[in-house]
Amino acid sequence: MSELNISRLHSDQPDFEKLLRAKVNWEESVDHQVQETVREILAAVRREGDAALLRYTQKLDRIDAGSVAELKVSPERQEQAFKAIGREKREALEVAAARIRRYHEKQLPDSWEYREKDGTRLGQRVTPVDRAGIYVPGGKAAYPSSVLMNAIPARVA
Repeated sequence: MSELNISRLHSDQPDFEKLLRAKVNWEESVDHQVQETVREILAAVRREGDAALLRYTQKLDRIDAGSVAELKVSPERQEQAFKAIGREKREALEVAAARIRRYHEKQLPDSWEYREKDGTRLGQRVTPVDRAGIYVPGGKAAYPSSVLMNAIPARVA
């Protein structure tokens, strides 16, 4: 087993800001490449719809589906996966999900309105979106927390 190498920064170091930026900032060229790839994918999906979605699903996730409906996980498969999780992990995920939900429920904006003296009605009406899509990376970086932190706020909204 390889030894874990943890570097430690101290905020009172003279070069702290520079060292911190080096740790957390993406290299500009990498960031540009990621942004450009995302733009290309979104443009293709806008142009071609489901055909592009299925093509990228095959390319990036190696899932060869004939239709978007095939990508949907059945309730039976969901139940099977749920039962396969050990009790301790399931309880930890349930606690995390509840905390995430409570946090995002507190962020919900409220609708409000008032009338001016001349009868003009002003305000803000907050309504949910009809649907939302999320992407959860797979492969070696498949974390349940990615699902929770993407799906629960979308559901709450």
